[in-house]
Amino acid sequence: MRLRGLTQQPNNTVIVYPNDQQYIWAVTQFDAAFKVVLRGNQTSNRLTIVEDLLYNGTASRCQIHTREDVTMLVLNGSLQFYLNGYQFCAPAGTTIHIPLNATQSQRNLGSKPVHIQILLTPSGLENYLDQIAVILAQQPLNETAANESALANGLLFFPEVEWQDLHCAFNVGTLFFLSFPITFSVLLQYVLIYFS
Repeated sequence: MRLRGLTQQPNNTVIVYPNDQQYIWAVTQFDAAFKVVLRGNQTSNRLTIVEDLLYNGTASRCQIHTREDVTMLVLNGSLQFYLNGYQFCAPAGTTIHIPLNATQSQRNLGSKPVHIQILLTPSGLENYLDQIAVILAQQPLNETAANESALANGLLFFPEVEWQDLHCAFNVGTLFFLSFPITFSVLLQYVLIYFS
């Protein structure tokens, strides 16, 4: 029998199947959609996993996470990253670890949306994502409430990055299924061992 959904099993194992979670469309605030795959209350508050969908021709807001490290795995396409002034291309399969307090942004110049798997350690950012989903559902957008929620959850936003032309606009790969489970399980094991 196959169990569906984010269910906590008797042995504290959490099973999340593809498409169990729905995307939250955050185009007005982030030019992206996101879904929380795994929450802190399911991982002893050690980590949160989020899937992000960055639309073609858009960039994420320049930001600093003051409470968590961010590790991203590009699942398809290619992104251009900005980290503390350094810019580089990240094709499908690239993993990027961003320590807390680093200025970051990414943009998608390709012709298709790019999926990103995001591991946040420790957990907690899902609280902000829950709050911002409610704020974004209200129109017109309440910028004050959005900014207050970000600050309360340790996120700082900045003006758009001055992007360099690195020719990152190539569409390589499809969803990176074959090596993703191996790569992500290694990352997850590292985090669980490190924080045990």
